[in-house]
Amino acid sequence: MASQRKTDPADSRCYFRSDRMMKNGGQWFFLTREGTVKGPFTCQADAQKYLDTYIKMATHDMLPEGAHLSLAD
Repeated sequence: MASQRKTDPADSRCYFRSDRMMKNGGQWFFLTREGTVKGPFTCQADAQKYLDTYIKMATHDMLPEGAHLSLAD
């Protein structure tokens, strides 16, 4: 399997994403790039919804400085 598509520029880099979702003891959690674990959530859909919100806020620099978004802590 090729690591690049035929349409990718020759100098493009290949990035890999790791799964941020995990299930433990019947409850769902997600990992942040900052190294924190958020949860527990009762289902994977709820965890994914909050992860999406977290990523949007981080991307738009809306997270409080020095603090992590507390969604389900």
